[in-house]
Amino acid sequence: MEVFGTGTDIIEVRRIAEAINKNHSFRNRVYTEKEIDYCSKKGKGMYPSFAARFAAKEAVAKSLAEGLGGKISLNEIELTHKGNGAPVIVLYGKTLQHSRGIGIKEIKISVSATDNFAIAFAISLK
Repeated sequence: MEVFGTGTDIIEVRRIAEAINKNHSFRNRVYTEKEIDYCSKKGKGMYPSFAARFAAKEAVAKSLAEGLGGKISLNEIELTHKGNGAPVIVLYGKTLQHSRGIGIKEIKISVSATDNFAIAFAISLK
């Protein structure tokens, strides 16, 4: 496999918390139902979890050498975990079609979050 593209993103947890609390449609536009369910159960860690997923989505979009919009939607990029806790990216809809169309075989992701910031790094492999 060869590297097609890389992407990184950092976001302030406060910005995501404000967006969720001020705009009720924000969660549904950005996150999948599975992500909303997972993060909502995190209690105190809810907003860092949402922020980590937002950073992951942005990093993945950048690694696909495409901005958001026409070929990529945030709510079609899902951050989930393997049984051992390792983060995994799952794509849906037009975002999945676009990645297949450019020959992407796998997307590797690394994500970290604190109370204040979330960061993600993605590598798209052909």
